[in-house]
Amino acid sequence: MTDRSLQILKSNRLSGRQLGILALIAAVFGVLMIFYVTGIGEGLQHFSKAQLQIVAPDFEANASEAKRVPNFVLEDTQRKKVKLSQFDAIDVLVVNIWSAGCPVCREEIPSLTELDRRLSQINGVTLLTIAVADGFDEVASYFPRGTNLRILFDKDDSIAGGVFGTDKYPETFILDKDRRIRARFDGARDWHGDAFISYVESFL
Repeated sequence: MTDRSLQILKSNRLSGRQLGILALIAAVFGVLMIFYVTGIGEGLQHFSKAQLQIVAPDFEANASEAKRVPNFVLEDTQRKKVKLSQFDAIDVLVVNIWSAGCPVCREEIPSLTELDRRLSQINGVTLLTIAVADGFDEVASYFPRGTNLRILFDKDDSIAGGVFGTDKYPETFILDKDRRIRARFDGARDWHGDAFISYVESFL
């Protein structure tokens, strides 16, 4: 090998310091990649849990085993009597039961209002809320003027507790065409996502 060839090889070799710097850069890059991948995984996990909180009911029953809700009569915001049978043309009823004395229920109202808007765009689906309260005067401050939510009032808890068996507020039920309780969701939820909409549509 000529002297010129040896000089070229020596010039192409990395010093120990340069190798150390490259190794450090590679190590830092590797650590950053681990955090990045882990972060994505945790983000997807949190997203999945959030979705499950919406779509996973606390109770679910098939049609043959589900309890049928009998016809009942409650007053609406105008003190007019409303029968459950008036909704017979509706295929799926989403019934949210809440109480005037429940702070969490009050916090859920804006989300319910948005859910009502979205469900109203689906043929055959209606959201109905039942408030354990004496009447609209007791809860009027909870709602914006001109609210479109359908609100019925259960003054003596005979429907919420006696028919639906509600013992905590709020609770949300899905009733099928035959008014059987097919699913129940306990507690307040964020109803803004698409998952619950798809779940409701599965009963059509």
